[in-house]
Amino acid sequence: MKMIEYEKFLKEKVFRTDEYNQFNLLFEDIKKLNKQNFKHGVILERSYMYDNRSIFIPLFNKKKKLTSINYKIKTSNKRIGIQNSFINNLNFDLDKSMFWIQDNENSFTTNLKILDNDFLIIPNALHHISNFDLMMKKICKIMPNLNKIYIYDSYLREGHQSPNDYARHTVYSLKNILKRYNFKSKDIKETGNVFDGILYLFSQSSVILKNKELKNIKNIFEKKLKKDLIKQRDKKKWVSLGRKYATLTTAYSIIFEKDEK
Repeated sequence: MKMIEYEKFLKEKVFRTDEYNQFNLLFEDIKKLNKQNFKHGVILERSYMYDNRSIFIPLFNKKKKLTSINYKIKTSNKRIGIQNSFINNLNFDLDKSMFWIQDNENSFTTNLKILDNDFLIIPNALHHISNFDLMMKKICKIMPNLNKIYIYDSYLREGHQSPNDYARHTVYSLKNILKRYNFKSKDIKETGNVFDGILYLFSQSSVILKNKELKNIKNIFEKKLKKDLIKQRDKKKWVSLGRKYATLTTAYSIIFEKDEK
């Protein structure tokens, strides 16, 4: 299986980007990250869900030096392989995550001592980190050469992987936290608008919409509203809500760089 085929598989079967448009930003970004000049990239991902295998490393150029760190929760041993149904029949070798950081909510433990990486990539894991500020203290100790950080996360998500679902950080929240560690935002991207948000909420209501008392709402959405919303969900002109200081997007990505000043 080639990288392009693997990417197509992830988009269709795992992230379902046709339905969850916000994840398209992540895949677009990874293509650009492949062109970034870094010596050693570390991907912080919840690989315990895939039997401690990295689903992101195969999306990168094989010439890039990459290491996957398994971001574990206290009960991860009970949840190993919970997403294996997506990749059980995949004819593709996935790298193992040999290193791990465990989130104990009030502390972080790891089997790492020192890594020489200059780049840290956090794709779709931020909202499962109980205390990002506290984790950054740990990261800075074990990654002394770190000078660039990439983060992708969503503003709009359902509560999931309970109880290990903690925070929906804003761009401003992350800028404020990382400023304490001398990192400055260099590239900020946002995707979606209020109509993309409505589509996401309807997708999350698909099971309860099977109730007879909600039949009318389901019919209105499926017969007309869904198609109309899809046409509008990518248009930047609808990001503003028509009120001063009020906007709505569904996901973002940020690249932070070390501020040497």
